[in-house]
Amino acid sequence: MKLIYLHGVGDGDTSRSWFDALNASLIAQGMPAIAPEDVIAPHYSDLLSAANAEASVPKPTAGGEKVDRSAERAEFIHRQIEAARVVGADPTVQSLGFPLPDFDPADSVLGALAKAMPDKWFADEIGQIRAYVHRKGLRGAVLTRVLDALPERGEIVILGHSLGSVVTVDLLSRLPVEVSVRRVVTIGSPAHTKLFAVSRRELIGNFPYARTNSWLNFFSTHDPVTRARGLATVFADVQDFRVNIGHIGHSSAAYLGQPPVARAVGNAFHRSALTPRRTRRVTTALTDDTAALVLELHFQYAVAEAITDARIKARFTEAVRIRRAELVDHIWEADKAGLPLPRELHQLAEGETPKVPDHWSTAAMIEQLTILALSDLTAPFEIDIADTAFTALPHFAEQLGLTRDFGDTLAATIRSFNDAITKLSKAGVNWQRWAIAGAGVAVIAIAPIGLVALAPAGAAGAAAMTGGLAALGPGGMAGGLATIGGIAGTGAAITTAATVAGRRGAHRLSSEELLLAVAVAYAQKSLGHDFDDGLWSRASTAAAELSAQINTVEAISDPTARSVAAMNAELDIISNLVRFLEVNDLMPAEIPRIAPL
Repeated sequence: MKLIYLHGVGDGDTSRSWFDALNASLIAQGMPAIAPEDVIAPHYSDLLSAANAEASVPKPTAGGEKVDRSAERAEFIHRQIEAARVVGADPTVQSLGFPLPDFDPADSVLGALAKAMPDKWFADEIGQIRAYVHRKGLRGAVLTRVLDALPERGEIVILGHSLGSVVTVDLLSRLPVEVSVRRVVTIGSPAHTKLFAVSRRELIGNFPYARTNSWLNFFSTHDPVTRARGLATVFADVQDFRVNIGHIGHSSAAYLGQPPVARAVGNAFHRSALTPRRTRRVTTALTDDTAALVLELHFQYAVAEAITDARIKARFTEAVRIRRAELVDHIWEADKAGLPLPRELHQLAEGETPKVPDHWSTAAMIEQLTILALSDLTAPFEIDIADTAFTALPHFAEQLGLTRDFGDTLAATIRSFNDAITKLSKAGVNWQRWAIAGAGVAVIAIAPIGLVALAPAGAAGAAAMTGGLAALGPGGMAGGLATIGGIAGTGAAITTAATVAGRRGAHRLSSEELLLAVAVAYAQKSLGHDFDDGLWSRASTAAAELSAQINTVEAISDPTARSVAAMNAELDIISNLVRFLEVNDLMPAEIPRIAPL
């Protein structure tokens, strides 16, 4: 493993203050220092100031092969998210205005601005930046020198400062084919400016996703070169972090003295030497939500196996991995706070996949599987898997110790439910838009997985559930069809299963919850099990209450009020579900049946 440092303008950081700052920060955080012999820091400052430095720009070694770039990028994004978790900094970037113009040489303000800067290097060395960009021969000479200094094979970490970050942009697609990049870390980068448009275009067209593990960029609102901007606006695949270097400046030492920046470098460099983490092993009893969480995870893997399109399968798999990583992050936070957790969550945190517990009766398993089959399993990512969630059910049922016939019957029942709802939809309403390729309903998530699954045994999490539901009801952000498919978080199946089963309090069910509750009751009855025959009363009451609310709001609101339209759409869904309950005899025994005319 080698650390490649690409310096900015000036003398090339010959004092190695950047290296001292990096190691001091690593040691302060309990990480090993990086040995000088493991650092490659090619100097090219003499080329930047020379008038006759000329060489051909090396040809790219990446991007020519015919591969599935979408799958490679999906895997790269997962690694990016993992890298961001390890660094532990806030990845949210705000465009805090540092009132500087773009670094375009034609800008008439540039000269006055350079002279006014506190750091004299900027006024003295702007010519080097302009020369690198506009002299193709100089660009080729710098890249050639850097490539000559690199190993021919193995793993490297690239650290690029200022102009060195732009050299990094040019270098990534030109690395030796047997060299892989464990991480790119850029600091104080001006690569977002239009001055470096050529470099960006070349990299975007030849980005080596398979050979680049992750790329983290750090910028400061006090750095005039970054203009308080990251790189994500011009490189969609870069993860930006905003750090505070404490004063107006731009030095690499100021950046590398920041703990998140040092962690980004040190964690990647020392990854193989780091000891796997272990939780505190403070355990509690298995909860319903934890059991459902494990079931959902296994179902996601079963669906991934059933997807036949290789590109869709790759993206789906990466989405599941990202969601799992999100959950693991919540688990570690809970463990750090001393919250007792079920054994299965400790296993997940430590990299294991726990077995599906023997936790449900057959009727309860029907409930869980029905909701899983109708849920968006990869939110917030949108991936059209057609009816794969249905086709995966028979084999998954066998994995759970049930029969294949059970899985076949359940899948057919859920398809029948979806078809029936489609036929009942109001003329002019495109129900299929809210279904998953006409096969499954993409339902709204009620709360993030961590709020429910991490709750200790006996804690209902009702407050979190109620808060999540408040914005979904009539008069909220949107109701009815407008919310179906708009996923608000992870764990839709888990939290919704708890809600439709009546474990979250006696609130009025939204159309999304009611839709799932009706699907569960229909499936349970179809497979010969008891079902919640109180749904008809709850659905009828919901329709009546919503009608009354519409009458009140509509009388005063504008004729084209979107809130009224949303409520009417929700009422249409609930009315259809009431009709479905009646047609399929899913009502209490004491309710008189009306004979068809």
